Amino acid sequence: MTVTGDWIAATVRALAPLARADDATAMQAYMKDVSPFLGVKAPTRRRAQREAWGTLPALDIPDLASVVRGLWTLPEREYQYAACDLLARHARRLPGDFVVDPTESLLLDRPWWDTVDALGSAVITPVVDAHPDQVATMWRWWDSGDRWLIRAAIGHQRGLRERTDLDRLLTMCDRYAAEREFFIAKAIGWALRDVTRWDPAAVRSFLDEHPDLSTVARREAERGLARARG
Repeated sequence: MTVTGDWIAATVRALAPLARADDATAMQAYMKDVSPFLGVKAPTRRRAQREAWGTLPALDIPDLASVVRGLWTLPEREYQYAACDLLARHARRLPGDFVVDPTESLLLDRPWWDTVDALGSAVITPVVDAHPDQVATMWRWWDSGDRWLIRAAIGHQRGLRERTDLDRLLTMCDRYAAEREFFIAKAIGWALRDVTRWDPAAVRSFLDEHPDLSTVARREAERGLARARG
């Protein structure tokens, strides 16, 4: 078996026996039937992954991409979560073009907020931060018309705190300030809420300048401002 095959098979052997039908039904319903689930909760899944992966051969970047693609093709959602966890392990090694291939196609394969945000944390934020040339990809996603790519672009600096390019972030939020599409509005709200941790005045100004800001986004931003006021 190939390295890719070894990793995929080991992951399936680790997770499939842990399936719980009742939990799978509840998890699938919570995620609006975007995918079937095994019914394995995150702590149990991650523990099983660690044990299964501990003795496997190291992955170079092409093999990592192949394993992730392979896990993504499996029907149950836990395998996509496992792929995101594996990517997070290797985030510091990922080259800039990994944001485009394979990450962009993964974002658009059975997309929902869970995998889109997990890929944001595992790949998009750290890789774009390390490879500023990929900011151009973020602008392309921002202008794509696809709600999931737009969400990923708006959120691509989450967690960077004072290293955030605030002008870039606020420009990305500005265009979609009046957007009522829930997942875009939520991304704006979360981005603004994060900024309140280190520059609440900038967020207050943005809210004042955008009376048309969606209720969803404004509510999240206001929560951050309330926290900042103590």
